[in-house]
Amino acid sequence: MSFDFQTLADAIDYGFGTGFRPDYTVMAGAQLHVKTAPCIIDALTRFSQSGLYGWTDSDDPLYIRAVVNWMAKVRGWEIEPSWIVPSYGILQAMCASIRAFTQPGDGIIVQQPVYLLYARAIANCGRKLVDSPLQLRGDRYEMDFADLEEKMAAPENKLMLLCNPHNPTMDVWEREDLERVAALAQKHHVLVVADEIFAEHVWQPGLMVPYAAVPNALDHCIICTSLGKAFNFTGTSHSNVIIPDAAIRKAYCTQRDADHYGSLSPFMRAAVLAAYTDEGKAWIDELMDFVHENESLVRDCFARCMPAVKLLRHRAGTLIWADFRGLGLSELELERFFLSAGVEPDLGSKYGAAGTGFLRLQIGMPRSELTGALTRLEAAARKCGFAQEAPYI
Repeated sequence: MSFDFQTLADAIDYGFGTGFRPDYTVMAGAQLHVKTAPCIIDALTRFSQSGLYGWTDSDDPLYIRAVVNWMAKVRGWEIEPSWIVPSYGILQAMCASIRAFTQPGDGIIVQQPVYLLYARAIANCGRKLVDSPLQLRGDRYEMDFADLEEKMAAPENKLMLLCNPHNPTMDVWEREDLERVAALAQKHHVLVVADEIFAEHVWQPGLMVPYAAVPNALDHCIICTSLGKAFNFTGTSHSNVIIPDAAIRKAYCTQRDADHYGSLSPFMRAAVLAAYTDEGKAWIDELMDFVHENESLVRDCFARCMPAVKLLRHRAGTLIWADFRGLGLSELELERFFLSAGVEPDLGSKYGAAGTGFLRLQIGMPRSELTGALTRLEAAARKCGFAQEAPYI
């Protein structure tokens, strides 16, 4: 391995972010515990020395071309330069889309369990969250297309937030699923805003299909992309929103600019130009290999000390979605159990009522930090009598 994923990222005391302690592991949140790609660090270091951090043209040809080339090479998706609309973050882009294409009181369709901040964005925009719940089948979730069509057919439900790869389940929707969504959206005139922030972290080449690449999707979609999850940049306010339809793009840009969009962050320009390169892709590939090994450690540990826990199918990202209902604990008891082991999880109920009894766990961390957390969890599990076999030696 040519990149270092074994060194804990420097913890800067600025009052927020992930706290790092040897006896307490934060497995909550989507923030990696490793440093971003060296090519980005080098580029930002060089840029910071320029001393000029002013207005930067969002239509910079070099920047736009980097995004176009990345989408073609990494996602297998050919896009036009004119489709790219830099924005101040994916949630900001979602809110701009909601305000541009719906009215107060309209319904916004989501599929819970789903990223918790969708609900906040919908509420802040004065719209109504309309849930078309996912159905758990074995170790994976499926869309309920009969329910989805019923929700789309309601005239007040004008927009859908589609998450792919899906957070928190960390699975990837199949092309057939996306085609069915697109057909229903076209039939019922629903705008689909697709959050594809995890798209670079798909484990199997070719599995991730951009929503706009399926039939019937081009004229009713807004695609949200970002460095956020791919390169651990969630602390920045930046995204590249891709909108194929000219009329939708114009309306979106009008709302984006009304929300006081100024110019491209010069630091994000430097970061994107460095990240969207062969070296950036190589770093992601090695990160995914490293996290795959981390997942094997987690699965082995849980199989030994908590065999009643089911880890769901995981095909993207550095997060695991696990079903702890077999332990027979309330969510409060489950949280207390993890905290007693010095491990902080994401509670599943944050992602909707259907997530109660589940946990989302971050495993994108150095091996030493992960094994420390697992050792403490195993000891706590055996103390509570969850294990059904002798300790692993």
